[in-house]
Amino acid sequence: MATRKLFDERETLGELADGSESAFVQVFDEYSPRVYSVALKFLDSKELAEEVVQDIFMDIWLRREKMAEVLNFGAYLHGMVRKQVYDAYRQKSAFTEIVKELSLRARSENVIERMMQENEYENLLQKALERLPDRQREIFRLAREEGLSHEEIARRLNLSRLSVKSHMKRILRYLRTLLEPVLKTETFLWLFILFN
Repeated sequence: MATRKLFDERETLGELADGSESAFVQVFDEYSPRVYSVALKFLDSKELAEEVVQDIFMDIWLRREKMAEVLNFGAYLHGMVRKQVYDAYRQKSAFTEIVKELSLRARSENVIERMMQENEYENLLQKALERLPDRQREIFRLAREEGLSHEEIARRLNLSRLSVKSHMKRILRYLRTLLEPVLKTETFLWLFILFN
C-alpha cells in the first residue's frame, strides 16, 4: 500500500511556479475539496460550486509563475474563493432577477394583449347588436348586462319563456354568422353557455 507524501506547501508552490503539472495536481488535490465546500455553502448549488473550483484552479494555473511569491497560500486562496463566490452569487441573483422580470413582462403583455382583444371583441359585438331589431337587442341586454334568466326576461317583457328562448337562439345564430370569421370558436361557446 502506497503512502501519500506529506504536502509541503512552500516546495509545491515553488515547483508549480516552475511549471510542474504534478505540483499543480498536488495543490488541486489538497485545496479543491475546501474550495468546493465553501462555494457550496454560500451558493447552494453543486454546479456553481464546481464552476468556482474550476475557475479558481484555472486562474492558479495561468498565474503559476507567481505562486512562489505567495507567502500565505491559504489567505491567497481564501481571497480568490471570496471573489469567485461573490461573482457567482451576483450572476445567480442577476439571472434570477432577469427570469422574474421576463416572467412578469410576459404576464403583463399577455394581460394587455387579452384586454385589447376583449375590447376589440366588445366593439365588434356592439356593432353587431346595433343591427338587431329592438326587441332582440332588449332581450340580449337583459340577459347579458342584468344577468336575467329566460324566465325573468319573459316576465319583465310580458313574453313566454319559449319566446325568449327562441329570440336568444336567433340572436346567437345571427351573432355566430356575423362574427364567426373574426372571433375564435371558444368565444361562441362562451356566449352559448352564458346565454342559454
